[in-house]
Order: sequence, then C-alpha cells, then structure tokens
Amino acid sequence: MARSSLTEQLVDLRRTYTGENLTQAVPAVKAVLHDLPDDRRERVVDALRGKADARGLFLPDADGEDQRALECVLLKAGLDAGAHLQLRPPASMLRPAHAFRAVEPAPHPRVHLTEHALGPLLYELLPRHDESWVSGVAGLRVTHHPRSVELRLIGLDAAVHLAGVDERAWAEGLRYVRNLLDGRGLTGAFIDGPLAPVERDHLDETPYPTGAGSAVLRRYHLFSATPWVRALAQGDRWWVEWPEGLGVVGVADRLLHPVFGLPGAAEVPSAGGGLGLSNGWHDLYLREVDGPNPEHEPALAAMEWPKGVTGWWEPPQPVR
Repeated sequence: MARSSLTEQLVDLRRTYTGENLTQAVPAVKAVLHDLPDDRRERVVDALRGKADARGLFLPDADGEDQRALECVLLKAGLDAGAHLQLRPPASMLRPAHAFRAVEPAPHPRVHLTEHALGPLLYELLPRHDESWVSGVAGLRVTHHPRSVELRLIGLDAAVHLAGVDERAWAEGLRYVRNLLDGRGLTGAFIDGPLAPVERDHLDETPYPTGAGSAVLRRYHLFSATPWVRALAQGDRWWVEWPEGLGVVGVADRLLHPVFGLPGAAEVPSAGGGLGLSNGWHDLYLREVDGPNPEHEPALAAMEWPKGVTGWWEPPQPVR
C-alpha cells in the first residue's frame, strides 16, 4: 500500500469519527505515521484489513482518569444541551440537535460547537448556587483566551478547549443563559474562584462520571446523522441511546473498529436491550428507541412556549 494512499485512508476514516476538517486531521495522522517503524506501519495496514489491532494510535483516548472525567462531564452537558436546541424556533424533534460539530482528540481536546449550541451548553455547564443546591457542573471553571475558552475542573489535571468562542460569542451565549434563568425566576449567581462548600457537598453526593463517555465524545461525529442522542451515566458505566435509523450494530462495529475503535473493547451482553461494549474496566451500552412522529412537527413548530421553557423565548407580538 502506497504511503499517500495509507494516509488518505486513515484521514478519511478518522474524520468519520471526529468530524474534523482536512486541515485538522491530515497533520495529526501524518505525525503518527512519520514516527512509526516499518513493522508497526505494516501492522496498521493489517488492522485496516481486519487482521490486527492498532486502536489508540490514530484516535487517542483520554490520558488518565482526570481527563476522562472532564470529557465525560462535557459529553453529558452537551447531550443535555440538545434538548434546548430542539426548542429553538421553530421547535422540532426531527431537526439535528447536537451541541458538538467536531472534536480534535488531542491530550487536551479542542471541541467545535454547532451553531446556536454555546448558550445551551453554558446553561448546563456553568455552576450556579440556587439557594441550597448547585446546578450546572460543580467545580467547573472557565479561562478565556482570545479565540477559545478553556474548561477545567478544580483539583483535576485536565482541560478541554471550546474552539471559536471569542468575547462576542461568549456574550451571546450568556445572554441565552440569563434569559432562561430570568424566565425561571432563578438568580443566576454563578460560582467562581476556589471550590465552594456547596460544590464540595454536591460532589461528595454526586461524583463526576467517568468511563467510556470520554471515548464517545472523541467519536461523537458517528452520531451526527441522528436527530439527537441521550445518555445516562452511573459511575463508569454509560447507557447511550438515539432514535431508530443509524443501527446499533453499525455503531457498535465502528466503535470496535481495529484502528479507530475503543482500545481493548469487545462486545458484551446487554440486559437492557441493544448491545454492550466493555474494555474490562468501562462499560458502554447502546440502544435505539422509537423515533419522533413526523405528524407532530407542525404543531410543535407552531407552539408559543411560555416564559422559562426556553432561552430563545421572546414576548408574544401583539396581533395587528
């Protein structure tokens, strides 16, 4: 197999998992290939033919539990943000409602968001103190850079960058958050600085999820053709579901791909239906559910939501 064709094949495959553009994917793939001795390069070729295992080389997973936890937190927040995106006028259950457009799977990944997703994502991420409880992600802190924001969790050696979030985009995202908080009669008292006692209490009761959610985030583009994705995390076990269409077997096969799949993962029984994957430490269960009824779309699109349901709410216009 010629060097250029191997590179192109690997780039094309990686992009189906990550959603990266060529400028992002080509240098990453070439950097790995450049450092591979001939015998390991041949192993990659064999893996593409299904005769070897080269997982983890060209789509690395999180390096350590701290990084894995932050990426799991971000995945869950992004999936929850999808419910907000469904209510963006005109509301729809069929229109794609994904917060993540692409993920560059570096040691500290760069995550590219879809249009309109920043506000809903910030609503799910930014920690707020509402009377005696914390909403958002306890311990999450944000550092602003000229063209991105950096997410960290206090006490963890981990970071994720949200690409393309400059000062103007941040202000627009916060406008969505404050509009929704105001509609719900909440104070919007954001927590900053050291870990607050109320955050520490929250984390004692509800630790950060970990496990395969990080690997799903780094391969999120696999789900881009479905209208939405939902997930439940319990410790390091994840249940991920989406409307019928992609096919559970097809998604599982991609997640077990010998080059771009989850390192060490194999299929395992799933008591709740669908398919299960496990690397012996982390479990991931996949299933499809009934899809939205297209007949409900016109009524949904025409709905005038009351204040506090969506951050895109605007006062009703008087009839002329």
